[in-house]
Amino acid sequence: MTADRVWRTRCVVLGEGIAPKYVGGLTRGRTGLVVDKTLAGQRDALLAGDLSGAPTLELNAAPVTVETLRHVGRFIRQHRIQTVVGLGGGSVMDAVKLAALFTADPSLTIFVERHAKRSGLIVLPPVSYPNERPRTVLMPSTVGTGAEVSAVACLDTSVGRRLIASRHLSGDVAVLDAGNLATLPTHLLFEGLLEAFLRVAGTLIGSSSSIFDDDGYSLLVRIVRLGNRLMREDVPELRLIAAHLSMETHTGWALVGRDPYGAKHWYVANELAHVTGVRKMTATASVIGPIWAEVANGSAAWGDGGRLLKLWSVVVEADPSLDPNPAKGISELMRRWGIAGMDIISQEALVKTTDAALRNWGGGLPMLRGLDAMQVQHVLFEASLDQQELARPSGRATSGKGKGVST
Repeated sequence: MTADRVWRTRCVVLGEGIAPKYVGGLTRGRTGLVVDKTLAGQRDALLAGDLSGAPTLELNAAPVTVETLRHVGRFIRQHRIQTVVGLGGGSVMDAVKLAALFTADPSLTIFVERHAKRSGLIVLPPVSYPNERPRTVLMPSTVGTGAEVSAVACLDTSVGRRLIASRHLSGDVAVLDAGNLATLPTHLLFEGLLEAFLRVAGTLIGSSSSIFDDDGYSLLVRIVRLGNRLMREDVPELRLIAAHLSMETHTGWALVGRDPYGAKHWYVANELAHVTGVRKMTATASVIGPIWAEVANGSAAWGDGGRLLKLWSVVVEADPSLDPNPAKGISELMRRWGIAGMDIISQEALVKTTDAALRNWGGGLPMLRGLDAMQVQHVLFEASLDQQELARPSGRATSGKGKGVST
């Protein structure tokens, strides 16, 4: 999902290692640092620079839960923090964003608990005293989510993973420093590029034509070209560009005026990841090819086939080595970038994912409106078939028994 931003995030792009001597000018009042505990080098650099003496809270890079928010909220209240600097991936930044907002308005916790059973999306009501929310300075160590500028955050609840939306969730300042991206494993860098690519592509496919279509196509081409460059040379400057492109999927013109629920693949992949425990992009890599095949075959509930063919033709024009068939081409791009889907999707996971996807995002809700259980199960079934086909030396089995779905 994409969300319109009412608060404007100030975006700062810095050279490698500059942030520790720059971040102090972006804070106000008492400042605390919330950081992914694996980023010891980046943490120490900040504490040796402008954040010297700042109270620090280390978090695991794990899905954000209500308990996570209580933990971060206690840290904010205990130290009377007026600015929270968050350094890490999407989960750490989501934790900072949500905890800062919930600390300013504790009634939001009750609101989320009451509404979590109704839908996968929870739109928060207006905050009574938004100025009491601690200032947030968000410093990503990963690429793809754009959490530092987006107006949404993910929260794992007792009834499933929920997408929380509020105009107050955008970071006040987003800081990109190439040094913070240095420890990101290469395979996660490419997963992040794919996530940014599909955020734009999925929304274009699920929306009507716009005067900003060319902006979307241009952004897709830039992401693919950058990915191809990174395969040849993985250097700090290119990682910084990757992070900036990820941010641009939220802040640029490409998605202005689009259907915020246009990227249908996200909702199925989100539930598949939650049910199976795999990473979100592993689940996404499993379902995107089958979903695009359905779109190309005229299944309008998944998206517009004509718009899919148009955007993919623009990508292929920029990179003629890709298959002109969108479903085959995106699978080829993922293989080139070293991104693999799930080895197998069990029958139990298929049923649970279908049920959760339609319960949380389907029916009368706009996200998966028009899709039924058979259509979602077909995509998951084909996803498992595709993974078995990749693992097979050659050819697809002709038997109809046990086609890739484990029991």
